[in-house]
Amino acid sequence: MYMHHTYAVITGASTGIGRAISLSLAKTGVHILLIARTKERLEETLDMIQQEGGNGTIIPTDLSTIESINTCISTIKKETTIVNILVNVAGIWHGKNEVYAKRNFETFPQEVILDTYTVGTIAPTLLTHALIPFMPKGGKILNISGTFESGAKGWLPYFVSKRAIEDLTIGLAEELKEKDIQVNAISPSDTATEAYKKYFPQYIKDAIDPSEIATYATYLCSEKAHSITGKVFVMKKGKQPYEGYHT
Repeated sequence: MYMHHTYAVITGASTGIGRAISLSLAKTGVHILLIARTKERLEETLDMIQQEGGNGTIIPTDLSTIESINTCISTIKKETTIVNILVNVAGIWHGKNEVYAKRNFETFPQEVILDTYTVGTIAPTLLTHALIPFMPKGGKILNISGTFESGAKGWLPYFVSKRAIEDLTIGLAEELKEKDIQVNAISPSDTATEAYKKYFPQYIKDAIDPSEIATYATYLCSEKAHSITGKVFVMKKGKQPYEGYHT
């Protein structure tokens, strides 16, 4: 059980995997700093956390602009002088009414490519860069990647952004080993989020529930996973490649 002065920063906390991880970690006593673009959805997540007796603070942020990322960093530093856990979930693979899949790379708007890279790779890089000095020994960084069983074709910007986050995970784990900060990634296969249900209802029966990812994420962010760093864990429905999870 965490003490109440433990803080976690979680991006993409308004929906899906980010919301599920926020709820799961909050149940362990962690104060969650909830980051996402939509204030109303963040408030829903915070309400869920509070209904379960947890604590959190919302920080509405559009992670597609450097200015907004830096404002977010400043807000985090005003909220806490210690960040025990950083979970980078936010990514872009769809718009409001359009999925960025099954399309040729040259047909992607330049803005979508840049936003995808900024939210999926640059934002986690800058957040990590800014928050490492606030992380104590035993701190945890967890990145959410993605498993592409059919390859990169059709959604290349998203594919590249997620491959980059895995390289960031491996590199950071090496760099932060001396600081005793563990860095890992979870690479989920198809996940039954609201957006996935909307755009890929035909595949939903084979998709993993976000709560399963959240359960393992909570384990990787705990003291029990102290010896695990520099790993990318693929998660699929019905399969459990969980290192040390049941020990």
